[in-house]
Amino acid sequence: MLAAIVGLFLGLSFPAESRAQQGARTAQVNLSQLVQGAHTILRGFVVSAKVEPHPQFSNLKTVVVTMQVSRVLKGSAATTYTFRQFVWDERDLGDAGGYRKAGEVLLFLNPVSQYGLMSPVGLEQGRFRVTRDAKGNGSAVNGRGNIGLFQNVAGSASEHGVALSKAAQTMMQKSSGQAPLETLEDAVVRLVGAGQ
Repeated sequence: MLAAIVGLFLGLSFPAESRAQQGARTAQVNLSQLVQGAHTILRGFVVSAKVEPHPQFSNLKTVVVTMQVSRVLKGSAATTYTFRQFVWDERDLGDAGGYRKAGEVLLFLNPVSQYGLMSPVGLEQGRFRVTRDAKGNGSAVNGRGNIGLFQNVAGSASEHGVALSKAAQTMMQKSSGQAPLETLEDAVVRLVGAGQ
């Protein structure tokens, strides 16, 4: 059993920290690293988020998240997408790991582990809350307030022959704060196309 639990943690391709995953710690990653590390990138609405024990390891708490998918930016996903994420900290059990029902999110998801678990790349760094203004224009911010998200991205993109839009270049001059959703997703699509 101990070997299985150790394997479970080694199979998780993320270390980390945040309000959504309070007890975990992660190294800083930028947008290029999120894109490169993600198996699936999608945006949609949280339909349900339910805390329940892992089916194989009943002492491990997980949250099962079901989303209505609006857009897939990398990989493939059906219009309804469900994944199971390990809950690092008991303080996260009360709010289903920070997944709000009906909340719109943009997720950069790791591949599914051998234990059926999945999480955003860099945990809170790969999970963006989307908000919209009265005109429907979206903004996205991750669990770290987008701090360091754009660090060194423009230079790396240029080195790999990725032409970022003028709006994306402007967005990447910010060191933190909300990012325009349309501009962010355009940059992601371009980085995905370049294999970053």
